[in-house]
Amino acid sequence: MLNLRLLGRNLTAIFGRAALRECFADKKSAAAGVLVATFFSTFGVGAFTFAMSLGAQSSGMSVSWLGLAFSGYFFARLVLAPVAGYAADFLGPRPLLVTAAGIGSAAPFLYLFYPARETLGLIQICLGFCSGIIKPVSMSLLGDCVPESSRGRLFGVYNIYIYSALVLGPLAGGYTLGIQEKMGELSLIWPAAGMALSLFSIFRGCAESLFPAARKGREDKGLPWRNSFFPALLLAVLGRTVGASVVITFLPRMINKSFGLSGMGAGLIFALPSLVLIALMPVTGKWADSRDRAGLTFLGMGFCAACLFGYGQADSLWMLCLLVVGMGLGSAISLPASMSLAADMGRGGVMGAFLGISNVGFIFGPVLAGFAAESGGMTDAFELTALFSAFCLLPIFMVMAKKLYVQ
Repeated sequence: MLNLRLLGRNLTAIFGRAALRECFADKKSAAAGVLVATFFSTFGVGAFTFAMSLGAQSSGMSVSWLGLAFSGYFFARLVLAPVAGYAADFLGPRPLLVTAAGIGSAAPFLYLFYPARETLGLIQICLGFCSGIIKPVSMSLLGDCVPESSRGRLFGVYNIYIYSALVLGPLAGGYTLGIQEKMGELSLIWPAAGMALSLFSIFRGCAESLFPAARKGREDKGLPWRNSFFPALLLAVLGRTVGASVVITFLPRMINKSFGLSGMGAGLIFALPSLVLIALMPVTGKWADSRDRAGLTFLGMGFCAACLFGYGQADSLWMLCLLVVGMGLGSAISLPASMSLAADMGRGGVMGAFLGISNVGFIFGPVLAGFAAESGGMTDAFELTALFSAFCLLPIFMVMAKKLYVQ
């Protein structure tokens, strides 16, 4: 019998022992349970979404239909993320986490009764529903498990769990797709198992008494629209997430169609950006504290846009691998810097605005690229998205240039 408590201890010993020492004594088990639950849920969803994109052609899905399915997934996250965070203040986080993980573990079984591509799209949207609840609620819960002065280290561990799952998930999804050669019952094992393990981790690690039913809200100071850098940064984040959503949706299909790779090989290439990001995050995080954050944000996002444009020009596998690694490098540079800039401008409403604009990008990107691919090809989809991302960086460049001119 699988001992989830022992598994949680092993995972947190590898990634988060030092951070858990900073937690309140009565909430260490809750923090460990949430970290393990986040890992398994992200792993299961990542395996399914990768297999969905990689096996689209062999399963008879068009690129426009695939784009719509992914947009539905991101739309569910857009709608539920702020609602779930608000509901957690009244209901407590545990009921929401249990509900989301329970639905996520049951949804894949729909395919056993209705084996059609429309059912796969519905499962994808259900997983977006679950992710839209689990991510914001788990982050809120972790914030209650540790003193304010030590939250950075715990959230750093949280991100390591997230990106580790994003590396392992596509490998697992590619492996099962290589066995079955198209979307089917085997590809549904990972989301069902991942969500089920998350559910058990929540039950075993999170006691109901640890979480208050409601918390006092903070004073809302409004959004800093008078700060010219705020709308510029919002637009830059929109461009970044549009590019990221297109990579998540269409890169596996490109790997399969252009280079004939599937299974573990395709999963490894898809996971390269996350591997690079995990390796470089400790260094780039220090850069964000010691160098100009606006400059790092512009540099990293611009580098990502350039690499995305090159995806459409890659005519060899080694060139594609270099571009994929380059996107991981650009993300590692821009993510800690842009998040620090957002925190400098305020919390609450400001962070909500960033979450909202990010989800808008994840909805808009697959639709834009999907119809571009239908009209032209995959090259046009990547190039159009890259140009859009670069265009979104113009306001932040103008603000930086104006500041340099004044100085």
